[in-house]
Amino acid sequence: MIKVLHIIDFLCLGGAARSMIAISKYSSRLHEQLQHQVISLKEATPSAVELAELGGMKFVNPTDVIARNKLIAEADLVHIHYWNNPQIFSFLHSELPPTRLIIWFHVSGDSAPQVITRDLINYADFAIPCNPHSYDLPVVRQLAPEIRQKKVGMVYDAADFERVQNIQPKPHNTFNVGYMGSLAFSKMHPEYISMSAKANIPHVKFILCGGGNINLLQQQASALDSLNKFDFRGFVEDISSVISEFDVYGYPLCEDTYAAAELNLQEVMYAGIPAIVFPHGGIKKLVIDNYTGLVVNSELEYSQALEYLYHNPQERLRLGKNAKQYAEQIFGAENAAKQLNPIYHRLMETPKRTRQWSIPVDGSLLDEPVSLLDVVEIPTQFEGSKTFIESIGDTAPQFITSLTSEDINQLFAADEKIGNSSTLLGLGEGGVAQYLNHYPQDGYLRLWVGLILERQGKTSEAMGQFINSIHFGCNHWRAFWYLAQVAEHLQESSILQQALDKLSHSVPNFVPAQEMRKRLQTLLNSEFNLSSLNLREINYIIFPDWTQPEDELGLELQQVIQSLATHPDSEKITLIIHTANMAVEDAEMFLSSVVMNLLVEEDLDVTEGLEISLVGNLADIQWKALLPRVYARILLECEDTNALKQAKAETLTSYDIEVFSEAQAEQFFFA
Repeated sequence: MIKVLHIIDFLCLGGAARSMIAISKYSSRLHEQLQHQVISLKEATPSAVELAELGGMKFVNPTDVIARNKLIAEADLVHIHYWNNPQIFSFLHSELPPTRLIIWFHVSGDSAPQVITRDLINYADFAIPCNPHSYDLPVVRQLAPEIRQKKVGMVYDAADFERVQNIQPKPHNTFNVGYMGSLAFSKMHPEYISMSAKANIPHVKFILCGGGNINLLQQQASALDSLNKFDFRGFVEDISSVISEFDVYGYPLCEDTYAAAELNLQEVMYAGIPAIVFPHGGIKKLVIDNYTGLVVNSELEYSQALEYLYHNPQERLRLGKNAKQYAEQIFGAENAAKQLNPIYHRLMETPKRTRQWSIPVDGSLLDEPVSLLDVVEIPTQFEGSKTFIESIGDTAPQFITSLTSEDINQLFAADEKIGNSSTLLGLGEGGVAQYLNHYPQDGYLRLWVGLILERQGKTSEAMGQFINSIHFGCNHWRAFWYLAQVAEHLQESSILQQALDKLSHSVPNFVPAQEMRKRLQTLLNSEFNLSSLNLREINYIIFPDWTQPEDELGLELQQVIQSLATHPDSEKITLIIHTANMAVEDAEMFLSSVVMNLLVEEDLDVTEGLEISLVGNLADIQWKALLPRVYARILLECEDTNALKQAKAETLTSYDIEVFSEAQAEQFFFA
């Protein structure tokens, strides 16, 4: 009996776990002497445990590291199922007993954060990319020929075709385009909704199965008046029932997808459904263009491909028939087991070996390239940052620059690039945020997450991360600069003051900080000025053009003031009048004449209720403090449009003077 112990980050119903369960099932069928067990580093889902045991795989749940290592020592082979995440990477860094170790990569491996690194291949006795694209990556091709021959082989991720046996098309009166899998933009194409909706197809229905950003996708569809074209069904276990409704499989993924040998794509091809895909990740070598499906290179081509297959049903049949035959011959767990079992038997002829991370079990350490991490000592408090950098290899050098460089221009450039990280690299599987969750006291991981959040417009969350990054040891002065910037944006004057004080001590000649300190003083002054404006429950603002003829401007101001002053709740209203470059004394004199006319002509004493405040030209930061307190702008014929733009007040709700009759004003004030 040969005991194979599988180790996976998370035993769930995702693609990698299903592939593991399927390969074990067919491996045992082909060779009864192979016994498969599995350890899940995270708590396994009961449904996945049940599926594994139905397939003949025994679930074991060690209580601690000692018990886990005992199981590893007892196993004849240890089979790691890899995609980048901090749990599996920490496991590979841990001290393990002697073993024969296989790593099966369930990612395309060509872009951060899901990378097949040289260290991973060196660590294993045998490394298995799961698709031809990954097998052809430079990290494999650059191995010495004898090493590559000895320890690397390609085995497709294994779909269990028993799930999709004997699918018969269901009658339907719509043209159905299927999609199964993650509905998050860390996986699917960001323009999925728009390029699907643009396809000019009558009675089309896009059937989406899976979890993710469903609300956002529905909002996008609604904005295009196309919500009725999309059918969101959530997670579906019985995929055969839904595949039977598909005419075409539209599976466009994002450019940096880590998709490798997608099981859902194998399954629909086995069912005879032609797929439309982009050549991203491992997908590019799963579908043969114009033979088993269509491969497109742009959003327009995707929409056109949908239209083409709608208008050409015979082409759908041809492509679908080819796809089924190809999948039967190439894909599936039985075919994969026929390739994997000989690897198991071959390794059984070799002794168990001890291993240490970054030291190859085959070949010589002298033949390995030197990394910056090999020559620069990283403090232990930043172990999480170091581990993350090791996990992505040389695919995103901005992170190691941010951690180790002493050149401020390089640091700013690297941090800028980090802020612009893709959804996957920043917040997705194996990304910076996931590593931060595993290493919450790592200051640099917090700095990087803060930069990403700030770029996404989540300024308040970014400020919290910057504060914690400093608390957890990231005390390079630029961290205080990033904190100062978000504090200024949020008008957190106390935090801004503290950050600037640190900058004054560390880099007293840093001009941007000096300029920001001047703006801080303006902000502090603006807070005092706001109180002097006597703002009330309802605040309106007007931007008069003081260059207009006095009689025209006076009549218009008189109309505005009269409308507000005669409202029954005028004591709750402040009218803010922008004076632009006009001297305050001159503006006050002009308004006094307007108020006097109202008293003489209308017997209206404005001072009994309405509050009128004058405001001159303000700095941007002062406008940012004032405008949130303004309910609306009153439009004027004699309006200073330049002042309006400078204040960035165009987006305020605005009303014409005519609406401010007493009856109508009630609606605007208190609706």
